[in-house]
Amino acid sequence: MVNFDEIVKRLLEIKGLSQGKEAAILLGISAADLSNRKKRGTLLPLLVEWGLKEKVDMHWFITGEKMRPSKDAFYEELEEWAKETGGSKNTAWLKNQIESFFPMFKEWRKRREEGGENKSGFPSSKVA
Repeated sequence: MVNFDEIVKRLLEIKGLSQGKEAAILLGISAADLSNRKKRGTLLPLLVEWGLKEKVDMHWFITGEKMRPSKDAFYEELEEWAKETGGSKNTAWLKNQIESFFPMFKEWRKRREEGGENKSGFPSSKVA
């Protein structure tokens, strides 16, 4: 069931506001109309329209749940190919190929294993 009070709280959070009447203004309705639409369960179309216009994450806006980012399709294809054509043997071969073509990747993996990477995955530059 949709919790309109929670969605309105997220709307206010997005805009840095705190009062329901401010949400009503953003939706182009009166505070009384906002309250009535919540009670009748007819507020969702206005909220969806507002969220799309504002380009908010609609899943989070409606449910309050953050979605886990999905892998890029290219990486999903690589993973699927490796599994279909030889499993771990092809995965090891692919990692070896990537490391030979992208030495920075090999260096990053080594630092990560040693626990020394920074957030960007690149070595910290030392300034003299």
